[in-house]
Amino acid sequence: MADTVRLARRRGLPHRHEVAAWLRIASIRALLLGGALLLAAVVGTLIALGYPQAAVLLTLALPIGALVLRNPFMVIVLWALILPYFLESLSADASPGVWALHRLALPATLALVAVYHGLGIRRSPFRIGIVDFAILGFVALGTANVLLYGVNAQRELVSFYDHLFVPILLFWLVRAIGPTRRDLKLLVAVGLVTIVIQVTLGIMSWFAPSLVPAQWLGRAGERTVGTFGGPAPYTITLVFFALLGIQTAMRDSSRMRRLLTFGLVIAALLAVFLSLSRGSWLGAVVAFGGLAILYPRAVALIGAAGLLLAGSLAVGPLGEQIAFAQQRLDDQATVESRIITNDAATRMIQARPLIGFGFGNFELYDEEYKQRVGDIPLKLGGSSHNTYLNLTAEMGLPAVVLYFFTPLLLFIRTVRARRRLKSADAVAWGLCVVLWLALIDQFLVSNFLEIIHSSLWATSLWWLTLGLIALTLERAREEPRRRRWSRSPPTWQS
Repeated sequence: MADTVRLARRRGLPHRHEVAAWLRIASIRALLLGGALLLAAVVGTLIALGYPQAAVLLTLALPIGALVLRNPFMVIVLWALILPYFLESLSADASPGVWALHRLALPATLALVAVYHGLGIRRSPFRIGIVDFAILGFVALGTANVLLYGVNAQRELVSFYDHLFVPILLFWLVRAIGPTRRDLKLLVAVGLVTIVIQVTLGIMSWFAPSLVPAQWLGRAGERTVGTFGGPAPYTITLVFFALLGIQTAMRDSSRMRRLLTFGLVIAALLAVFLSLSRGSWLGAVVAFGGLAILYPRAVALIGAAGLLLAGSLAVGPLGEQIAFAQQRLDDQATVESRIITNDAATRMIQARPLIGFGFGNFELYDEEYKQRVGDIPLKLGGSSHNTYLNLTAEMGLPAVVLYFFTPLLLFIRTVRARRRLKSADAVAWGLCVVLWLALIDQFLVSNFLEIIHSSLWATSLWWLTLGLIALTLERAREEPRRRRWSRSPPTWQS
């Protein structure tokens, strides 16, 4: 704020501009002071009425507001650091603190960024585009779908808010904040820490389950899932952060840090293998196969070291897991059950292509549409293993078209902007490719396991990735204008 006054003096503007700047500063300070006094009064009232937990949450509003003012991207960093360890609590009746972590923190940060932009405290680079109207259309259709066809509309609205609306807010929040390269490095650091913790917990669940908290032992000895409860969110998280880690390491001047990052990536890939999920294996192979085009030597080094490590472990500590993985590859029962369920989902889509059966209602109707497929015997029971067939059966084709409009349009824009990205900003081009590879991994895994209902974290990663892609493309589009009117370097290089 004081910079506004100094800028006015340096440019020799009339005294009235300086007075206007000081009045603006005074009004903002008065607003903050009034908000603090009001907050103190409300907190005191809540304590007096016997709601201390709500009072604590409100007391944190001021420091959180200051954090958002200084660097709002820190909210996303803290969310990514903390949320994976409370997903089980969020799926049940969560405590107020955990409830606030997902349902309140991200929407409140987006609202504060918008308020700061409106007051001129911190300008936001966010610009509304056609993708935003498509997303709003999807949210509107989803809300109407729940209200019209929900068996328990109130409960399903909360589920829609948790599993789709809040993750979508990440797409807007990243673009509204406009993080710098330093912010992205901080997110990568959190990702590498997450890899260390999740791989350690995954290994311990196989070899020392007594040391792992009970809520993270749902599939101990069967699959490696860390704190996520399932292989899909576990593996796409590891692949997402591993890809970002490699992208950052390849531009790091320290050879030691590069080798350390490569070691963590190898550990992440080993954990993906121990998830014993064929969809996760496919997604990781495709993602790192694509990365080999961008960084062939690095991927070759990681692949050679990983195969050497896996080979040495296969004849020792991981012998049992290797045998189990072979059984998974030869097991046809799970494949057949998924074929039956996917066929039922297809029939449900054909029955109600426009309106669907209602968000969250797939399990209520799929048994009616199951039948024999070829020589596969009919087996009732089981759940959906395809995210997008499930979503289409529940919400209808128009909603799914709006849901996929954003990635499709961003992909077209990426192809069109590839030359400009390569020539103007090597950091942006490499980051864009890595993000698309992470998104492809998420898409492939989602076709083998249902993630929207089972994991709000996985859906959040999808929209966070799309937000970073959109931000990179928006900056590439604005770069010629920025160079014409400003001497500042591109944001991803600052």
